[in-house]
Amino acid sequence: MDRNSIREITHLVASLLVLTIAFSYPSTTAEALSIAAIGVGTGFLLHELAHKFTAQRYGFVADYEASPVGLLLAIGLSIFTNGGFVFAAPGAVMIRGKRVPYGQDPDTYWNTLQNEKEFAYISVSGAVVNLILAVLFILVSLIIADQFVIKVLGTAAFINVFLAGFNMIPFGPLDGAKVWRYNPFLWGIVGLPSILLFFILQSM
Repeated sequence: MDRNSIREITHLVASLLVLTIAFSYPSTTAEALSIAAIGVGTGFLLHELAHKFTAQRYGFVADYEASPVGLLLAIGLSIFTNGGFVFAAPGAVMIRGKRVPYGQDPDTYWNTLQNEKEFAYISVSGAVVNLILAVLFILVSLIIADQFVIKVLGTAAFINVFLAGFNMIPFGPLDGAKVWRYNPFLWGIVGLPSILLFFILQSM
């Protein structure tokens, strides 16, 4: 395993731990942390891996990097709001290293239209994974009787929907801004169900 891989894993683990605490707060019991860890483990990790693998599919070099500011905001806002709000952007998949053939000299020009499309699909991939997972968790919770498992699935569904909705906010560096700039209709297909499902789960 090379140094970059070790660094990326370290950043992912640090972000996973921070988000687990943030989503379980104000409870810090082993049970609460374990339940949150399942939701964060599926939601956050698979969200970021979706970005990474989609970017690699398009030929980019992609690695997850935690943000010290993002990590502090995740913990700080959760504590400040007594668990009422989590800043769910502790880092991001950094994408670099690709030129697309365009015009007469592919080594000189960027195909900006193609890159914009690819960046939009890379950005939306994380929220799509979160929505799929949330729906699966909800459906499974409807066909089982064990109340503890239902609680775990419900929490995991909520965390996945929260991550999808938060990241699809069309503002600043969030995924939603990139998707909105490319195609507001694409944003609506993913963003609106994320927000709607978030409010439905929150009210249950």
